Amino acid sequence: MITELQPEYQFILEKLGIAPDAQVEREYPIRVGDRELLVDIAVKSRNTLTLIEVKSRINEDAIYRIYALSHLIGEQPKEGKRLRLICVGKSLKYSTQELADKLGIELLIIPPKLYNSFLPISTTSKEIPPYDHLKPSPSRITSEKAWKIVCTILTDKPPNILALSRQTGISYGWTNTTIHKLENSQIISREYGIMIKDIDRLLNAVSWERPLESFHVETINTGFKTATDCINEVALNLNKRGVDYAFTAHSSALYYGSSIIRDDFAYVYIPDALERSFLRTYSVKETSGCALRIYVADRDVIKSSKTFNGIRVVNYCHNLLDLAGLGIDGRTSAKDLVNKIGRTE
Repeated sequence: MITELQPEYQFILEKLGIAPDAQVEREYPIRVGDRELLVDIAVKSRNTLTLIEVKSRINEDAIYRIYALSHLIGEQPKEGKRLRLICVGKSLKYSTQELADKLGIELLIIPPKLYNSFLPISTTSKEIPPYDHLKPSPSRITSEKAWKIVCTILTDKPPNILALSRQTGISYGWTNTTIHKLENSQIISREYGIMIKDIDRLLNAVSWERPLESFHVETINTGFKTATDCINEVALNLNKRGVDYAFTAHSSALYYGSSIIRDDFAYVYIPDALERSFLRTYSVKETSGCALRIYVADRDVIKSSKTFNGIRVVNYCHNLLDLAGLGIDGRTSAKDLVNKIGRTE
C-alpha cells in the first residue's frame, strides 16, 4: 500500500476525479484457484474499487486484459464497491477507443515523465539493472523454473514427475507443486504421461502474467524495408562491437522454423544502455521502415542464447515465452512453433 502519494499517483487521481485520501495499492492481487494475477494499480475509495493497467501504448490486449480481470474479480467479494476499469499509458493505439467504450473501460494518457515513474511496473528507465526488474513470483507459470518445466513437457512429454524433475534438474517438491498447479488450471494432462492439454489456455496465461511490453524500453524507426534486413545489419554491427544482445519474438522464431514473418518490427534484447544509444544511429524520421523494438529482460537471456549464421537469438524456450507475451499478435506464431515439433496432444 502507498501511504504517501507520489506526483504520478496524485496526477492520476486528479484526472480520474478520485479523492486524494483514497487508498492506493500497487500490484493488486486477484486469486484464481491456485494462481495469483496482478493488476498494476488498485485504488480503493469509499464506494469504488478502481483497477488500473499501466502500458506504454494502450492497445487491444491491455483492454481485453483489464476487462477479463474484472470478470474474475467479480467472482470475489468486493466489499460492496463499484468496479471501475482504467487503462493508463503514454499513447493510444489507433481505433482502440471504440473497443474501450464498448467494454466500459476508461482510457487516460499521461506525460512520459510521469509514466517513467511507475517503475518497476514499466521499464522505460535506462537506469534499471538488467534482469533486476519485474521478477515473476515463483508461483507463476512464467517464473524461470516453472517455464523450464513447461518447456520440457512440450519437448519431451516425460512419463512422470520424477522423470521431469531429473530432466530439468529442479527439485521433486518444486516440480510436483508446479505440476499440480498446471493440472488444476487445466493446462496439462497426466493420463498418458505429462502432456500439454490446452495450448491456448497456456499461452493466454503467459500473456497475462508476463506481457512482453513490460520489458520494452525504446522503439527506433529505421530505414530498413524488411525486418530481415534490419536484423542482419544490426546483428553484424553488434557482433563487431562485442555487444551482448539476443533477438526475440518474431525476429527469432523464423530461425526455429516459424512460417510467420513480420516485416514491420524487429525485436531485440540489449542489456547495455550505452549500446542502446548506439542503435539510435539507425533512426530515421520516416515511419514506413522496420521499427526496432528494444527490451531489457527479467532474466539472463544471453547465456542461453543460440547463434544462427552469426545472428544471436533467444533459445527456443524463451522464444515461446516472449511470443506468448505479445498476446494475440504472437500467439499464432507460438502455436506454429509448437505444432512444427509435433509435441502437443
